[in-house]
Amino acid sequence: MRTLESFQERLLAAFGRLRVVGPAGAPTGFCVTKGSELNQLYVAPEARGSGLAAALILDAEARLKQEGVSNAWLACAIGNERAARFYGKHGWIRTGTVVEHLEAGSGTFPLEVWRYEKSFDQPAHRLA
Repeated sequence: MRTLESFQERLLAAFGRLRVVGPAGAPTGFCVTKGSELNQLYVAPEARGSGLAAALILDAEARLKQEGVSNAWLACAIGNERAARFYGKHGWIRTGTVVEHLEAGSGTFPLEVWRYEKSFDQPAHRLA
């Protein structure tokens, strides 16, 4: 249901919330934030293991914090164990399974996903 055209439309709608890495016309990764959500994170197969995903998620977290988000969330495809390990390594906690209604060219479609959350609240430090 998701076509190249609908992907291009979503990217245009995400302008200002989108980070792209790589040469023009051949990006190796991107990340989109949307409200309190880390909405999309993608790294091309040839760039996996390079640290690019870590840089993108840190950038997204910094932007979410800057926007005042204290509790962020993301959706991960059920069974994507590689991504699940990556999110866990970066402090994201799987909170359950939910149904997300994903945007497609002609509307939305339901997809069951793992929900991950991360709190950016810092505990108060006491002075001795």
